[in-house]
Amino acid sequence: MSISLREAWTGVVDADDYERHMAAVGQAQANAGLIDGLLHSYPPPPGAAIWFAGAGTGQLFEFLDPYVLTPWRTVFTDINRGYLERLAARVNRAEGVRFHMAVDDIERCGLRGGFDLAIAVLLLEHVDWRAAAATLARLSASRVFVGIQENPPGLSSALTRPVTDSMAVFREARPRLIPRGELAGEFDRLGFGVRKLAEAPVADGKKMLGFLFDKSAAG
Repeated sequence: MSISLREAWTGVVDADDYERHMAAVGQAQANAGLIDGLLHSYPPPPGAAIWFAGAGTGQLFEFLDPYVLTPWRTVFTDINRGYLERLAARVNRAEGVRFHMAVDDIERCGLRGGFDLAIAVLLLEHVDWRAAAATLARLSASRVFVGIQENPPGLSSALTRPVTDSMAVFREARPRLIPRGELAGEFDRLGFGVRKLAEAPVADGKKMLGFLFDKSAAG
């Protein structure tokens, strides 16, 4: 019987295996750089609420000082409680960061919204992405940041390097890459235009794309 992406993330993928892979291909570092650029170039108002959906283990805070979050109130959600516990240990290293964590599935989201900024990095590839986009748009009052992986032409698989650890589950439970045009078109339909697109090269000719969608840029 085949395994689903939800089952992979809740019961198969070991946090150490995942973090080792992400650092080796440079995606953890690239994602941290994209978030750093976002928060410095387009900071939410002081005291605003930020939501990191599918926050995982918070590996980006190995490459980005969590102290950067001190001006805001931050909510981290993920479907894996163990990942969030690892994230909390990282964020707690920075005194003064106000944050809350919740086990939550973006496809069945239980949050109430009211966020100035919603952030989802390498999440939409692993879920019903249009449903997730609708949830991000519904719960954000103004802006959504989405990070996706883009492969070079002719390379369609999200995972391309040989793996022998728990990450091998993605040979069966396959993430689905999202074309940049389809992503932008869907957010446009939801009332969010592209304010900024940033790119960061990673291993094997791939790129991380960081889209900042903004209600004020719609239409």
